[in-house]
Amino acid sequence: MAKRKRRKGAGPPPVGVPRRAAAAQAAEAKRPEPKRRPGEPLAPSFQGVLIRAAIVSAIFFPYLVYVVDETPVAALLISLLAFGLMVPLGLVLDRFRYKRQMKRWTEKRARQTDR
Repeated sequence: MAKRKRRKGAGPPPVGVPRRAAAAQAAEAKRPEPKRRPGEPLAPSFQGVLIRAAIVSAIFFPYLVYVVDETPVAALLISLLAFGLMVPLGLVLDRFRYKRQMKRWTEKRARQTDR
């Protein structure tokens, strides 16, 4: 019968490096507090509005070309106009939504702390 090989991982557990442990504790202490509290709604962002408006405009362009039978140049101009209108409207709607969600969230937190 063949002899079994000894496992490489056998032996005492590895010893941690004290400097590395101290550095990890220092990094933990320096970690900034999160900008949002758990459950708090996301604030509206200009980048998010631009991305949503671009996606809708990109979907609107082929609709105008293939369904409405517009020329590609006219469809592009109409899509750019729609993009230009969707950005400010999206900002207004996002602010309205955020204010409403924040109001509900603060009321919910107030009810939970009253108990």
